Amino acid sequence: MVDPGVGENANSRLLDMLAPAELTGRRMHLIRHAQPEIEPDVPPESWRLAPEGQRDALRLADNLRRNAPARIWSSREPKAMETARILGRALACPIAMHDGLSEVTFAAGFLTQAEFGRRVASFLEGEADPAFEPYEEARRRIVGTLAEVCRYEAGDIAVVSHGRILTVLLAELLGRRLGASAWRRIPMPGWTLIDLEHGTALAGFARQF
Repeated sequence: MVDPGVGENANSRLLDMLAPAELTGRRMHLIRHAQPEIEPDVPPESWRLAPEGQRDALRLADNLRRNAPARIWSSREPKAMETARILGRALACPIAMHDGLSEVTFAAGFLTQAEFGRRVASFLEGEADPAFEPYEEARRRIVGTLAEVCRYEAGDIAVVSHGRILTVLLAELLGRRLGASAWRRIPMPGWTLIDLEHGTALAGFARQF
């Protein structure tokens, strides 16, 4: 299991950080973890997959078979790691963990679904909220992490992460700010295939953005 640590800071777009040869013909599977078991008394970063989430993750493997990744990289959160391991077993693909793939931190305790959605929407639309990891810090973290992974790994790769940070990353890859409507359209589990050379969505949920 590979573990290169936390991504370096990045001040420019991901596609500008890598040499053309590092991007030519390369694709990235971006995956949101499957449905966790919601436990109000447990921090969300410790939630594990619900039984239906485990079944859905296994079905998701079919989306990756045609362009099988060289490795699946995952956040360390249990729901993401479990999703990655299910995919890895189904595809006979190695797994690696990376701290930089963690969710945008949010320190406000357990909220109602409506209040949580409102706070996330405001964050993605640029409003400052001290409960969140600042948007620009999250952007630099995920961009640095993906640049590091791309340099480390040849060929196509897969990343298993979380809804808020994937929304930030997709805004970077697609070259435009994405708000709450995009975040809400990422299912659990969710899959999209990105052409890294051209910064376009080839398949999956990001085709809607």
